[in-house]
Amino acid sequence: MEAPSLAQTHMQGPLDVAGSGKPLTREELEEVKVKLAALVEETGAKEPIRMFMDEVEDSNWRFGGKPDYSLTNYKFLSQRTRQHPEGSLEVTVENLVKTWEMERSHKLDPKTHQSVDQEKFRISANGGKVFENVEANEVGNYNVLLNSCPANLYNAAETTWEQSHDKFHEAFAAFPWEVLDVYSPPPKVAFTWRHWGEFTGTYDGNEGKGEYVEMFGFATATVNDKLQLCDVEVFYNPEEFINVLRGAKTTSEVNAAWKTGGGCPFSSAKA
Repeated sequence: MEAPSLAQTHMQGPLDVAGSGKPLTREELEEVKVKLAALVEETGAKEPIRMFMDEVEDSNWRFGGKPDYSLTNYKFLSQRTRQHPEGSLEVTVENLVKTWEMERSHKLDPKTHQSVDQEKFRISANGGKVFENVEANEVGNYNVLLNSCPANLYNAAETTWEQSHDKFHEAFAAFPWEVLDVYSPPPKVAFTWRHWGEFTGTYDGNEGKGEYVEMFGFATATVNDKLQLCDVEVFYNPEEFINVLRGAKTTSEVNAAWKTGGGCPFSSAKA
């Protein structure tokens, strides 16, 4: 897969739905960096920390160099719904998950992934197939997290790592992720999360109109004494997400009971 810049290795949708229709240009990226620096200076906000990005051989970077998260960080800081205190468990969880995403998406050699326990790591979504460390890396995060999705919407079993990323990379210019609430400390951390982005690109031939797509979920992550991921279980509704991208549903129809303010997904359930 060719990337227009190391800021858009996977998310290659246009920055503005009414703009050029092309991936983020280097000029647009420089403008984003200026906005990001101004936002950090004005608010004192801290950019997310994706660990283990230094001292990596160029040959181990999937796209030839260290990824640039300027646009994602700018969208995260300017559109997040929670501002957790520095040093809090919530920020620690955010940074760990962002590090895991970076390593799985960008480092070719899974043995160099330091965010996971190499011997114990396993992951599943919605009670579906449990993927061990090596297989999870081989099939890719999208196929792992969409494995339980009905095959008529997304056939994870018949989709390669490269195909899975190609399928989504034109839909968004950035797709930030945040922790909403944390309910338990290590070793088994339970938390709610939010994923979002502007649908400015295309998905399976459906052209986005700049819709603000939000996805909410719940997860548990068991970690070791080094805060490496050992066992991860994720719960969310992938069908609604895919249906929005396909144009089968509108954003106003999905996650109707999950307000942007977050909170426990089960808090409104009646006994």
